[in-house]
Amino acid sequence: MQKLEAGALPTTILHHLGDGSCLTIDALEEALGLTRRQISDGSAKLIFRGLLERVEAGCYRLTAEGLKSAQAGEVIKSGPWRPDRARNRKPVRDTFRQRVWSAIRMSGSFTISDIVMAAARPDDKDAENNAAWYLRHLTRAGYLAELPSRQRGTKLTSSGFKRWRLVRDTGPQAPVFKSKSLLVHDYNTGEDWPCATNLS
Repeated sequence: MQKLEAGALPTTILHHLGDGSCLTIDALEEALGLTRRQISDGSAKLIFRGLLERVEAGCYRLTAEGLKSAQAGEVIKSGPWRPDRARNRKPVRDTFRQRVWSAIRMSGSFTISDIVMAAARPDDKDAENNAAWYLRHLTRAGYLAELPSRQRGTKLTSSGFKRWRLVRDTGPQAPVFKSKSLLVHDYNTGEDWPCATNLS
């Protein structure tokens, strides 16, 4: 595993995809010698800047702006970055749920453990329950679909682990659940989505 500074991760991914190719996280992991966590962190920074996009489930390539940045040899800075303040949007903050949302957008099908592994940091408290709570509300609001087949468990008596897939990808901002109104507000579109109450 390479030890790279935070700014070097997105820069490495940016330049590797500079030929316009569309690669999965697995392909990037093999080609760059980075962990999935490193690729998740670096890709999230590129997505926030509008330099990387998800073309299909699990496949990522640079946007037109990203290609220009790669061709210009741009180096991504490690400091904070904020997108322009379009109406109905707020600045992207580096919160646990924002990292969960970014990890979801970069995944095909996934389990809670997959997302926690990609998004959690040592100081995130009760990360698995926090992620499960967020996934449950995203599912109720129609952002995620629970898949019929489960990932195989590690014990013979295990029923396996639930798997989800993103079905409504509206942009880089993490949708926010509003408990008083039982709505999920989407800062990417300015829309509110009611949470179905008949889902587990």
